[in-house]
Amino acid sequence: MEYPVNFNGEIKDGNAIGFNQLKRGFNFGDGLFETIRVYDGKSIYLEAHLNRISRGLEILKIKQNYSFNLNALKRYINELLIYKNIKDGGKVKIYVFRSGQGTYKPESNQMSFLIEAEDIDHNKYELNKKGFLVDIYREYSKTVNQLSFFKTSNSLLYVLAAVYAEEKKLDDVFIINNDNEIIESSNSNVFFLKDDILITPKTNSGCIQGVMRTEVIKAANDLGIKVLESTVYKEDLEKSREIFLTNVINGVRWVGGYKKTRFYNLISKKIVEKINQDLASYL
Repeated sequence: MEYPVNFNGEIKDGNAIGFNQLKRGFNFGDGLFETIRVYDGKSIYLEAHLNRISRGLEILKIKQNYSFNLNALKRYINELLIYKNIKDGGKVKIYVFRSGQGTYKPESNQMSFLIEAEDIDHNKYELNKKGFLVDIYREYSKTVNQLSFFKTSNSLLYVLAAVYAEEKKLDDVFIINNDNEIIESSNSNVFFLKDDILITPKTNSGCIQGVMRTEVIKAANDLGIKVLESTVYKEDLEKSREIFLTNVINGVRWVGGYKKTRFYNLISKKIVEKINQDLASYL
């Protein structure tokens, strides 16, 4: 099998799946996705990911299959990981989209799903050795609504932000909402250390409600670090002692510089160590 994936519960060759079966997700961005980390050959934080899928499907008015539950999802992923011989670190991507055809008006509100998996170089989370260089992306801002909190298939804002970062020779850029609040980066949630308080944008600011964001808040609380969910502006960025980005695949990545301002990575190191300790007892 050239490119094995799990499509609607069965392992198939991804290259052989007909276009009509994927058409709505491709044409209209009519769905959402989740990216899941694999540690020691097993998917982690799976329940949190499934909960976000379920909430997103409800918002998109796509009917979740009764059989698409935690136990079934765990089985689908494990089968694919075994098939692809992924025994250490890896990542899994789940695409969930509206089945059938139709134009803007769908013929069905039933769901289909596709799961793919690949290995990655490291098993545990590792902090980047060189701090990221970042800036604020201002060409487009993010509109805040119920769709803002999920990873929908319509990701053009993030794609254009990532392209902008590459053009400017940056590692990442911050996304702002219509009120000029910094809410996230092109692929991560963000945390700022200011006055010994770890600040992260409020979820109602429009940021993705990241699984790793939740884990970092838990780790910080366990370490005795005060966390505040608040609005964040450019001035807060400039006054921060430390800034780091979080997502479930890479864990924590510290920011080394914004324009002429430089930052440290003391807290980010402690949080990565704490998350890896917790993972050892997770499975």
